[in-house]
Parts: sequence; C-alpha cells; structure tokens
Amino acid sequence: MTERVAIYCRLSEEDRDKEGADSQSICNQKALLRQYAQAHEWKVVAELSDDDYAGADRNRPAFRALIAGAERGAYDIILCKTQSRFTREIELVEHYLHDCFPRWGVRFVSVVDNADTAVHTNKKSRQIHGLINEWYLEDLSENIRAVLTSRRKSGLHIGSTALYGYQKDADRRGHLRVDPVTAPVVREVFDWYAQGVSQTAIAQKLNERGEPSPAARKGRTQTFWRASTIGAMLRNAMYRGTLVQGRYGSESYKTRRNRPRPKEQWYCVPDTHEPLISQEVWEQVQQRLNHHARPSRTPAVHRFSGKVFCQSCGAPLCITTTRGVRYLQCAARHAGKDCEGAFVAEIRLQQAVAQAMRELLDRYQTQLQTFVEQMEPMQHNGQGELEQCRAAQIRYQNSLQMLYLDRAAGRVRHADGEAIRQRLTGDLNRLDERIKQLERQVLKTEQKKENPQTQWELPEQMLPRFVSRILVGRRATGTREVLVTIEWAF
Repeated sequence: MTERVAIYCRLSEEDRDKEGADSQSICNQKALLRQYAQAHEWKVVAELSDDDYAGADRNRPAFRALIAGAERGAYDIILCKTQSRFTREIELVEHYLHDCFPRWGVRFVSVVDNADTAVHTNKKSRQIHGLINEWYLEDLSENIRAVLTSRRKSGLHIGSTALYGYQKDADRRGHLRVDPVTAPVVREVFDWYAQGVSQTAIAQKLNERGEPSPAARKGRTQTFWRASTIGAMLRNAMYRGTLVQGRYGSESYKTRRNRPRPKEQWYCVPDTHEPLISQEVWEQVQQRLNHHARPSRTPAVHRFSGKVFCQSCGAPLCITTTRGVRYLQCAARHAGKDCEGAFVAEIRLQQAVAQAMRELLDRYQTQLQTFVEQMEPMQHNGQGELEQCRAAQIRYQNSLQMLYLDRAAGRVRHADGEAIRQRLTGDLNRLDERIKQLERQVLKTEQKKENPQTQWELPEQMLPRFVSRILVGRRATGTREVLVTIEWAF
C-alpha cells in the first residue's frame, strides 16, 4: 500500500538573509521534498507552506491545517526539510512528534537532519535538535531585543505606523515628520481643551464635522472619536517632540502577546521630531488634566473647567443646568460633605471675570503691550501653517491629476484607482476646509492689528493665559452678590 505524505515548508524573515541550506526558498524546499517522496515511492497528497512565519509561531495557518489533517488521518507521513521547519520549540517536539503523531498513526520525517519517528533510536537526536532550535530562538529574541533597545535609546522610531499627526519620514529611517492633514486636528484638540472644552465635547465636535478618527485612518472598525481617544492624545508627550516608546512589552519570545510596562521602563528621548504643541499650551492642558473635577453630565463647553473652586473647601465647581440656566456649584457640597458651598450662575461669573480683566488691562498698559508682542510669533505660526497647507493642497491636486492619467493609460486598475481617488479627495476636502479656517484666522489677526481695541472683546480667550484660579464664595445674605476672587497667572 502506497503511503500518503504531506509536505510542509516554512520560511521566516531571518532565513532569507542566511547563506547555505537554510536560505532555500519555499519552491526549492518543495522540490527537494518531492524528489525525496518519489525516491521512497510515497504519494504526495498535500503540500502546505507558511511564508514569513517564525518557528515559534503556533498560529501559522498552514501549520494548523497540517495538524488538523494529521489528527483526522488524512496522511500517513509528514515530510519536512528539517525539524526546525516544523517547529523550533522543544515543547511542540515532545507534544506532537513523541505523543500525538504516534497516537494518530502519523510518521514524521525530516530530510536534512535525519529525524524519523519510525526509528526509535532516533528520539534522542530529535530532542537534541529541539533543544538547539529552542536555544536559537532564545538567542535570536535577545539579539532583536538588544537592537530595538539601542534604537529606542537613540531616539529612532521603530513602530510600524506613525502617531496620529505625524508621518514616517521616507528619507530618514526612524524619523517622524509632521502630517499636514492630521496635525492641524491635533492642534485644535489641544487648543480647545486649554480653552475649557471638555473631552466629550471635543469628540462630538470632530464627529459632527466628519473628521476621521485615528482608528479609522488605520482601517479599523472603530470609526468615531471618543472621549478616551481625546484623553490619551492630551497626555501623549510625543506631541511635545519627545519620542516615547516601550510602553508595552512581550511576555516571552514564545508569544506575541504584549502587556503594559511600568512608566519607569519606558524609553523617552526629547527633541527627536518637530513638536505640534507649544510648551505653554502643553502645560495648560496638563494642569487642567490634573484637576479631578466632577465631569459634566452633558457635553456642553464649560469655559471655566479646571479653573474655578469653592472658597470654603477648595473643591472644584461642577456645572449644572436648571430651567435652561447654567450654574456652577461646589462638588463637595453636592456630594453631601461638610462645606458652606458655593453657587453662582455661569453668566454672572463670566461678567465678573470679564470686568476684572478689563480693570486689570486698564491698570497695566505695559503688560498689555508685552502680551501683544508675545502673540506675534503665534500669529506668524498661523501664517506658516497656512503656507504648509497650501503646499500640501497643490501636492494632493497633482496626485489626483497623475492618478487620472494613470487610469486613462491603463496603468492602474479601475477598482484600485477609485479607492485611491476617494481617499485623496477626502483628505483634500479636509485640507481645503482647514485652509479656509486659517485664512479667516489670518484675516482676523490682520484686522486686530489695525484696531487693537477689538483684541479684548472676548475675554474668555484670555482665560487660560491670565487666570490661574477663581475662588467663589457664598452669596451675601440679603443680596445677589457673590464673592469672586481671581488669582492671576503672573
């Protein structure tokens, strides 16, 4: 009776760079095994191969199909070039070659290293080969880990994808450059939060205007912005130009599962790429994040969030709405704790702060002039971003034109060309919208230069820069006046 044989081949990335027998391609492995089967008059009933899979990967698709076929009796012999092509783990050698295969009536044979489960005296040799292959895996893992650690410490980006807001630099390996399409979104997120917009409200704003989320741009199923996404972005120091890597690490070289690592084990290298956020905005955002105020139940914008506290107990004030009127009240008092409590209508607090700011600006004309001068670089940055976006707009338009020519010439398939066109068009539309926003911003800045008095019509825009804390006391008995104390940020 002719014995049925299944040929199994494997080639991993590290094997491609070797010289000698192990560098043979999948095709050469199959040719060798076919000749061997023919010489022994075996009938090849299955040929399975895993290309670019490591020997320690137990989830190789062809490997799993091979095991399933052996268990149901689809073949009598499994034939490999070497035992390491089947597995490099001593645990799997013992499990399959010395336990499962004998019970299933399957013989394992490897050509180069003469492993054969039909030869009982060959068992020690198979176990020795298994140990050598296991040691090879361990050494390879340590070498790769050492190389990656060295690259991380050197400030080189080793991730497969770039952080939202950046692109991998094609000209400099391991370097990140600013993405002109998504970087403005990151700046908006930080600016909004620094101005008092909640994380939930920011996510809602981006979803309403159809801005693709970071997950959506990577092709994942979660396509909407969430408050958790905004929170993670606001805490990410990479937007300050610091490369942060090694947040997660593999449990073992035998598994690809990763788990979080302690913060002290992260690799943080400053000034490796262009920051998207200024130090001032970053500090404002982190200061607000560190306040443990009770979040609003609604996604409405609360301009005083992280700034206003109860004068009696020091607890932050949380927002509440009664009959359509927004109020701020002491969170500790609301929770039933021992506190005299503070309660004020948002509009009255806004008027009090605005009046205090006007009085402050009237008294300190010198500081006002200094502030205007400090704003000049920020205005130039807006002009610079506008020029970058216009340049990116031209590149996208050229790409669409080249795509049209390639499709007309038949160099790009219709389906592929349509997918590329839709993506380029979507990015171009978002870029056009950003250019319009920047043009309005630059025009408004120029108008303010001509009429400086209009710069102070919206005091809430100055809140993060001028105000450190606002303390609200109880309303005076028999009056509607609420004591408001402002601690300035200078």
